[in-house]
Amino acid sequence: MIKTDMKDILTGLDRYEVFLEKLEKEIENVGDDRIVIIYTDIKHFKYINDTYGYKVGDSLLRDFVNEFMKQEAVILCAARVYSDNFVTAGRLPGNGLSNEEFRDLIYQLNLEREMKFREKYLNSRLQFCTGISVIDKNSRSLDAETAVSNANLARKVAKEMEEDCCVLFDQSMMEGIRREVEITSSIPKALSQREFQVYFQPKIDTDTLALIGAEALVRWQKTDGTFVYPDEFIPLIERSGQIVEVDYYVYREVFRFLAERLREGKRVVPVSVNVSRVHLNRMHILEYVKGLMEEFQVPCSLVEFELTESIYLENTERALELIKGLHKMGFKISMDDFGSGYSSLNLLSKLPIDIIKLDRVFLKEGEMQENDRIIISCVVDMAKRLKITSLCEGVETLEQCNYLKEVGCQMQQGFYFSRPIPQEVFEKLLEEDAEG
Repeated sequence: MIKTDMKDILTGLDRYEVFLEKLEKEIENVGDDRIVIIYTDIKHFKYINDTYGYKVGDSLLRDFVNEFMKQEAVILCAARVYSDNFVTAGRLPGNGLSNEEFRDLIYQLNLEREMKFREKYLNSRLQFCTGISVIDKNSRSLDAETAVSNANLARKVAKEMEEDCCVLFDQSMMEGIRREVEITSSIPKALSQREFQVYFQPKIDTDTLALIGAEALVRWQKTDGTFVYPDEFIPLIERSGQIVEVDYYVYREVFRFLAERLREGKRVVPVSVNVSRVHLNRMHILEYVKGLMEEFQVPCSLVEFELTESIYLENTERALELIKGLHKMGFKISMDDFGSGYSSLNLLSKLPIDIIKLDRVFLKEGEMQENDRIIISCVVDMAKRLKITSLCEGVETLEQCNYLKEVGCQMQQGFYFSRPIPQEVFEKLLEEDAEG
């Protein structure tokens, strides 16, 4: 008789500790075959639980297990690690599919299963993110936990990708881990030594082409003069939770900047700041912003808060709570990256936002396509009817600028007008724009 405490109650799979014991024995006897460890989770699973309830979520997990066990390898053992994270180990013949071919096969299987699940589960945008590690006779010195860790690391890499969410582990990923530790451990020092700088990207009035606002963006220049680029450090500090401290640093710098210019009688324009998804888990942001208001006495009309569409999607209830709190203080809220997800229209009916920023995906390189023109025109018209201000980001050409004016998009932002610029350059731009 199988002991029930050795099995996961919901799925009937092995508990993770039992799985590791079984895998350890298989590794010891790997021989000429290969053992493939496949680690998968379900992207946007939390959205299903939050939106449709845990009963639907549990049903999805059980269905997923049935599909998950249909791998193109002889299944040796499988476990639910936690929540929607699953791992299985299978055996491949040494002279069978190559590691890369096996990865391609799993990728195709994932695509087929995603379509099946999206149809069954309310047309949701479920996506399977999979990492694969391989053990053969040359790598059997690895213990089971390390082998699973490698597959999980590949899975994390896959989860950062938009399309090809199935990744085969290789040793270069360990360098990525080393770099991640290096960056995250440097954040406290970077904050204390003011290595972070606030850059401003202008927002332009479509009709007059006047400078009417800006978005505050963080840049990191170390004391030795080298830059760490946002595409590298932002995702890492979001995962570590340190993005909260960096956001607060930016908020304080923006409030200070505006307060100083107001005190000196200089021109100011509204500045928007970004809100990370991490804030929704803590909700200290309202208290912190209230403290900045009291300290700097900057009018609420001069600061806006940008939340990406994905934040609304992942936790609509907490996002709504945050929006209401910021609105109560008098701040405006914009939905950034509008159109990059799949629930944009549904979200607009639920959330009291003031501004939508059309994602740059609609302004592809080269000549504008007719379909993109139609979509932009419809979104701008819809925003007008809902009394929401429209802004299009990623504007890079005169053609795009003129078209946005033609359809009535009220504001624009992009390299056609200006890249993000340091504070001193932005201040000069403010003065020049006021004069001319």
